Order: sequence, then C-alpha cells, then structure tokens
Amino acid sequence: MNKDGRIKNVSFKIDADLLTTASSILKQNGYTLSKGLTLFLKNVAVREEVPLETEDDLENERLFLQLQNEIKESLDEVQSGSYYTDEDLVERYGL
Repeated sequence: MNKDGRIKNVSFKIDADLLTTASSILKQNGYTLSKGLTLFLKNVAVREEVPLETEDDLENERLFLQLQNEIKESLDEVQSGSYYTDEDLVERYGL
C-alpha cells in the first residue's frame, strides 16, 4: 500500500481453471488471491526483476512431474505383483 493509503483496483482477464487452481493453492498457504498477487508485485518492485520461470520451463516441470508420477505408479504395480512376466507375455501374445 502507498504511504498515503491509496489503493488501486485492477481488472484483467484470466483463464477460469487457472484462477480456480491458483486461488485454491494460495488459500491452502494462507493467502487470498489479492494478497498473493500483491506479494508477487512487491517482489517485482523490490527485486526489479520478474521472478518467474518461462512457459517452456513450466511445461518441462509439468512433464517431469507427470513422468515421476507414472514411474511411481509403475513401481507400485511391480511391488504389489501387478505385472506381466516374460512367460505371461509369451503365453498371452505368442511372442
């Protein structure tokens, strides 16, 4: 907030799903959407840089997390005995 207490209302368009997800995560961490955005803008102003990853970096992170989940699920299946052996595949598919 400015030293004189002025507040500026800001309006912008945002993807509805992104807003819902981000708002939920902010709330889980004790922030309102307004407080989260204010904190982000304060970071930009204080650091004089934009503390964000690029779209490509975010997509790579999303894909990496997805791959980690798939690997974990596969390991869980193996550990629970829910997999096919070589013999099972030969019998089933005649390989």
